[in-house]
Amino acid sequence: MDSELIKESIGKLYVKYLIPSLGGALATSVYSFVDTIAVGQACGPDGAAAIAVINPYFALMCFIGLLFGIGGSVLMSHRKGEGNIREADRVFSLTILLLAIFTLFSWILSALFIDEILFFSGADEELLPYAKAYIMPIVATFPLFAINTFLPPIVRYDEKPKLVLKAVLIGGCFNIFGDWFLVFPMGMGMFGAGLATAIGALIQTIILLTAFRKGQTSLHLVKPKETARTSMKILSTGFGGGILDVAIAVLTIMINKQTMKYGGRDELAVLGVIMTISFLLQHFFAGIGQAVQPIASTNFGAGLRKRTWESFTYLWWTSILFSVISAAVCILFPSQILSVFMDTTENVLSIGPHIVRIYSLSFLLMALNINIVFFLQSVLLPFPAMIFSLMRGLIASGLLLVILPLIIGMDGILWAMTGAEIITAMLAIPYTLASRRRQLAQTVHNPLDIVPES
Repeated sequence: MDSELIKESIGKLYVKYLIPSLGGALATSVYSFVDTIAVGQACGPDGAAAIAVINPYFALMCFIGLLFGIGGSVLMSHRKGEGNIREADRVFSLTILLLAIFTLFSWILSALFIDEILFFSGADEELLPYAKAYIMPIVATFPLFAINTFLPPIVRYDEKPKLVLKAVLIGGCFNIFGDWFLVFPMGMGMFGAGLATAIGALIQTIILLTAFRKGQTSLHLVKPKETARTSMKILSTGFGGGILDVAIAVLTIMINKQTMKYGGRDELAVLGVIMTISFLLQHFFAGIGQAVQPIASTNFGAGLRKRTWESFTYLWWTSILFSVISAAVCILFPSQILSVFMDTTENVLSIGPHIVRIYSLSFLLMALNINIVFFLQSVLLPFPAMIFSLMRGLIASGLLLVILPLIIGMDGILWAMTGAEIITAMLAIPYTLASRRRQLAQTVHNPLDIVPES
């Protein structure tokens, strides 16, 4: 096995994969980030509120891509670590097939029921025209967004992390320029912002696909074997990371509905801004975990446990660093952040800083909780990874979103996010450290024979 992933020092590999991965995650998230700024400035609080309604749809597209991109790349890395390249190609081929089936099915359903989806996500009659104008170009290009989240883990597996960064930077830069040009000089408003995002996604897809040019890739399409068994492994492995986006979708819908019940459109506009920031940070933090995944899973597949868990140490401290910085910026500069995102009214500036400061406390533990999930997937512990994802993303957060507003009103919506992160960390951190001790003490001939712990 001549892969650099099991030969170079973990520190050098970490830096090599982290910088492109973070850049790629940041540029991908910038789509929603810049769109919120553009429509908030052009259309005011109603435009920002419409983006909050649309975010669940973005999350659905990202979920499909991450489900198969992460699930496939982790299994491929394990096979690669064992030296079984042929089986890695079989996993790759099956993953492509599954992605195509799920994407086509979701695309058709979402196109048929887009109005119902927007109303369910929190739109009312006044917000629907704003949301629909933005989302129509996105619906038309649905597969591009699923492909764009699917390809980066696969391309990183193919040891081309810089290509991922190149693709998302060029696509993101066009989206930034397109937002300005189409929304303001061209006067296309919400539709222009959506169109710029769709074209940016097309550019990103084209660049990522160059990774598979003949003679420049180690990946090959072959006939899959044991498709049912392998499909279940892909789904179970990828679910923990993909559920991040399902959680974003479900929580956004719950937050939107609770905000309209306990607050109003101005509160929803402010939450639209801070949730867009949260959406960006979650994908940025996930970029840390995705940078470690090919390193950890390949070394784990090769039986190199110390190297595997050494990568977790880097993951741990990087997560803490970025969490503290992110929370501090939002707590210290809430009014300035709101002014960047929208043409603020007096009422928005009055209620906004309080909302931003409380919500941003959840960022302190977010990165660590997210990246524990990505790492557990890499060391063949998909079941606890799924449990922790569900806990922070749906179970604890969902329950707190229902219960806390009954007690403390609008503030309960904000504190629910921090409470969910605390509960998840109290479960996930001790479990992960105990798993580290167990796995370092084990000597296993074939790591793929390990039964996932629960």
